[in-house]
Amino acid sequence: MDYSILVFLLLVARGTWAGQNFTVGYLMSDMSSQYVQGKQGRVISGAMTYAISQINADPHLLAGHSLRFMTADTEASTLVGTSRVIEQWRAGAIAFFGPEDSCDTEARVAAALNLPMISYKCADHRVSDKKLYPTFARTFPPANQVTKSILALLLHFSWRKITLVVGDAQSSKWRSIAEKLTQLAELFNVTINGQFEYKVPHVPTDPNPFPRIVEESYIDSRIYVFLGDHNGMVTMMTILDERGLLATGEYLVIYTQFTTYNNEDPLKYFKRELPLILHAAQSLLIVVSSPPSNPDYADFHLMVNGYNELPPFSYPNPFDRPKQISVYAAYLYDSVFLYARALDEILQEGGDPRNGSGILAKILGRSYQSIQGFLSYMDDNGDTQGNYTVLARAPSVSQFGNYTMLPVGHFQIGPSGSSSLPSFVMLQDKSIDWVRGVPPRDEPPCGYRGEKCIIPRSYTLEIACGVFGGILLVGAIVILVVYRNWRYEQEIAGLLWKVPADDIMGLQRNLHTSRVSLQINFHKLLFSAYVITIGSQGSYDSRVSLQQVFTPTGQYKGQVVALKKFVKRGNVDITRNMKKEMKLMKDLRHDNVNTFVGACVAPSCVIVLTEYCSKGSLQDILENDDVRLDSMFIASLVHDLIKSLLFLHDSELHTHGNLKSSNCVVNSRWSLQVADFGLFELRHTSLEDDNVHAYYRNKLWTAPELLRDPSPPLRGTQKGDVYAFGIILYEILGRAGPYGNTNMSPAEIVHRVKEPKADQLFRPDISILDYQNYILSTMTDCWAETSWARPDFRTIRTRLKPMREGMKTNIFDNMMAMMEKYQGHLEDLVADRTDQLMEEKKKTEGLLHRMLPKSVADQLITGEPVIPETFHSTTIYFSDICGFTSLSAESNPMQVVDMLNDLYTTFDSIIHHYDVYKVETIGDAYMVVSGLPLRNGDNHAGEIASMSLHLLSAIKSFKIKHRPDETLKLRIGIHTGSCVAGVVGLTMPRYCLFGDTVNTASRMESNGQALRIHVSQSCTTLLEKLGGYVLEPRGLVSMKGKGDVYTYWLNDEDKSVRTLRYQQSATESPKEDLNDEVPGAKQPTPRGGKSPAEETESTFFQLMREGEALSRNRSLSRAPSGSSGSRRRSMNKDCNSNGFVVNGEEGVAMGDLADPSLPTIVVETEPSETDRLLTEQLGKATPDGGNPASGVASDISIPNTSVSCPSDVIA
Repeated sequence: MDYSILVFLLLVARGTWAGQNFTVGYLMSDMSSQYVQGKQGRVISGAMTYAISQINADPHLLAGHSLRFMTADTEASTLVGTSRVIEQWRAGAIAFFGPEDSCDTEARVAAALNLPMISYKCADHRVSDKKLYPTFARTFPPANQVTKSILALLLHFSWRKITLVVGDAQSSKWRSIAEKLTQLAELFNVTINGQFEYKVPHVPTDPNPFPRIVEESYIDSRIYVFLGDHNGMVTMMTILDERGLLATGEYLVIYTQFTTYNNEDPLKYFKRELPLILHAAQSLLIVVSSPPSNPDYADFHLMVNGYNELPPFSYPNPFDRPKQISVYAAYLYDSVFLYARALDEILQEGGDPRNGSGILAKILGRSYQSIQGFLSYMDDNGDTQGNYTVLARAPSVSQFGNYTMLPVGHFQIGPSGSSSLPSFVMLQDKSIDWVRGVPPRDEPPCGYRGEKCIIPRSYTLEIACGVFGGILLVGAIVILVVYRNWRYEQEIAGLLWKVPADDIMGLQRNLHTSRVSLQINFHKLLFSAYVITIGSQGSYDSRVSLQQVFTPTGQYKGQVVALKKFVKRGNVDITRNMKKEMKLMKDLRHDNVNTFVGACVAPSCVIVLTEYCSKGSLQDILENDDVRLDSMFIASLVHDLIKSLLFLHDSELHTHGNLKSSNCVVNSRWSLQVADFGLFELRHTSLEDDNVHAYYRNKLWTAPELLRDPSPPLRGTQKGDVYAFGIILYEILGRAGPYGNTNMSPAEIVHRVKEPKADQLFRPDISILDYQNYILSTMTDCWAETSWARPDFRTIRTRLKPMREGMKTNIFDNMMAMMEKYQGHLEDLVADRTDQLMEEKKKTEGLLHRMLPKSVADQLITGEPVIPETFHSTTIYFSDICGFTSLSAESNPMQVVDMLNDLYTTFDSIIHHYDVYKVETIGDAYMVVSGLPLRNGDNHAGEIASMSLHLLSAIKSFKIKHRPDETLKLRIGIHTGSCVAGVVGLTMPRYCLFGDTVNTASRMESNGQALRIHVSQSCTTLLEKLGGYVLEPRGLVSMKGKGDVYTYWLNDEDKSVRTLRYQQSATESPKEDLNDEVPGAKQPTPRGGKSPAEETESTFFQLMREGEALSRNRSLSRAPSGSSGSRRRSMNKDCNSNGFVVNGEEGVAMGDLADPSLPTIVVETEPSETDRLLTEQLGKATPDGGNPASGVASDISIPNTSVSCPSDVIA
């Protein structure tokens, strides 16, 4: 075809589309159902109209054709955007511009339609895959395009080792940039020392991750590439500066900002902590999108604003100034022109304008001039390579400081397109103000840790020493081997096993005496293992060893040894192999292997010495019917045999070779040992006995393969030992010989085993055995015909392990275990009895603590003497029941006891809530004290008073079981004063109180009234001091022995005051009277030379002696039941004076319940001269010096200041 025809065809093809208007679709975001930040529809849409108008006006572009566009609002929704693409396609659109933001779905639809789609604001990284999106391109540079500029900057300054700090946002923006940078770094041999992530957006109030990042990276880093938000960069720069790293000039941070640089606001990068960051910014480079270089770019903004207000958009401008046009308007303008140029080329070539793949082929891999003024490049992925500028700190005077961030260089796109990196070019007359005047290095000259400046060590000395040491080691090994061989030969030649004949006592006699003549009746001396006791074991063993001999014996070095004679023809020649065997035998040591003592070499024989076992061989024991073998005995013997054979098989001998029951011996501890092993050459060269029967009997334990072998191995075989073990096990279980109770001779048995008839093996009959299947199966496996079918001894031990469950290693140890178990049982029994004893002791101590104060009881338990003690301030409580005499007379004794028990149980439960001590109950009388034996300051008066009110309240609600309609009338009297307390008596020791305070408290009760609390003046004083108590003056009351006494009634209390007092007592120590005796403290000594304790003890014993004297010489009367006599007088109209007998002319007797068995408290008002004389005489006559503990009278009368009662009643 000639050229003219080709031109004609092209003109015809082009003429097909001549003068046609092509429709394109414009996708933008204007309105939306939800708020979407950054919508560009109302700002940049005029750029679409402006670009179309310029293209249609250009005569050299799309000659004879024109473009028109239709617009659609995607409403910032992928679903709506996809629908708008379909609608525009149906309306005839052959290309699409947009959409904004997400565009992967719309791009897939365009690819399916094979129509081009060029976006001006899509940031999806997925659309860069041309296999999935072959018709998509974008003039908006994706975020990862900045990585080429970053790498170009690094290579320009020879920074080939960097550290990445990446924001880990949920979106993949920062991570995709980091991945792209990592790929390029590997491609251009840039090493990434480390990568650290932090959470974005970084808020300064959140936990700061950058101190940790700097701490972990600053040693192995000098150049940081920061891929994250602005706040994070500022914080990291601050941390680096605070640590003084930036001041060294060795550290640099490269930060990426995706917004376009604004010449009018260079300080926008440091809105936070401006002075500090401006100082640190000397070590900061920022890579930003380059500002427009087109001088007419401002006019472009004006044109876009104008077209925004014109149809088809008609967006009004509510401001009195033009709108601020974003950079996306330039990207939209560029995308329209890119398409127009590609379409023009397609039309000129006669191509299909609806072929999206063809359009994209004219766009990809080409550079184009952007409306912004710089050259841009569209790579093969359809991504525009951005144009970036580098900012650095430069001097600039402003209100914020003397520095700002200004452009110092930019990147130029290489001529080879996307396969090459852009080149970094410094701007004219611009330089970077480095801290040290020169760019920092990516690695210090000596390395990060100074490893490159370490002087290389010369290892000549080490190598020489190593070689010399190796030679020495080899030489030492050779010398050691030679020495060991020499020593071994010396030991062989030294004949350490050799025993002189003169050292063996009884050698000649025993060697010429037959075993039969030496053996005594075995069954008379051998007892069952269970008959032997620990106490008889030694004597029994000595009897057996002296009286019963199973083999020729002798004595060597004081030890009984067994002798075995090996006779040889001619003179004995001890070869080297025999010496080695002797040495090996000498070295073998095991609890279940018979010890080889040595050998005596005679001219024609060799005598072997082994340890003598006093219980004889296993064969001897099995043949003795007097020896009972139970399961424990059998298991112990079998286990010992297995252990011995395991040891021999693992030793240098490897086999026994002559195993049979007669070669298994039992020592004095009933532990089985194997004997007659080893010395194979000596046995082979010795003369054998001519006794045929004995020869074949010894063959009963030999394996069939060894019987058939004309020249069996001298050492035997391990499988042959297993066969012999099976026969021995049958002997132990059946106790009827190796083959049971058979009439066959040993020769016949050996022949049957060697040559079985008709493939019928001849073995012992196991039908007579009654044992577990696992034992019988193991035994039959051991005597299997073929050697390989027999188990080894480790397998045998495992299979027979159930025989020894719960047992020790041998029979003797089992007996000891039984004794230890019994001992443990006794210990448990003793411990149990001890626990029972301690429990009873606790009960006894508890009972004692109920009878006496705890401090006093503890002293008595430990055996310490209880010294009487004076208490200067205590409060004593007395009470009785008015009308108790008549009530008792109308009730039977059991009802009275039940009533009093219920009453005092109620009282006892109440007084536990107070700091008081119950002294005694005497009939209907109840006595309580506070302030002793433990002092409580002044609180004793309050404790007694509160308790009295509590008891009075309880008595009002107390119900008498047999008379529920009646109410008990309690009469209470309390008094405060000093007293003496101590333990009286030995048989039934009681804790008693002595002193006038006791007498006065009794008077306060007897002169009181029913259901009232009678209080003395001294007690009232303390109660008023404590506060919180309601007291009513009663007036003067005449009391016997006291005269007129001013007393009070206690009516009520304020419990809150008492609660407050308890709280103060819990935080402060109780204040004690300065006159009180402090236990353990040094007391002042009075004029008499006695301490207060001695004075108290003297006073107490003086009072006791006086009481004894008066009680022995006075006739103390007790009023009989039912009569009051002249000594009873009524205290008031409502109640009788129950409770106490007072000695004197006008004493008050007990009530109707007074009984000779009840205690009597005796009060003496005026001691007479006769009393004093009697007291002195009795005190001198007292054998132990007047100690009241030596014998207490039934009544103790203490003149003037004491209250006494029998020692077995008052506590």
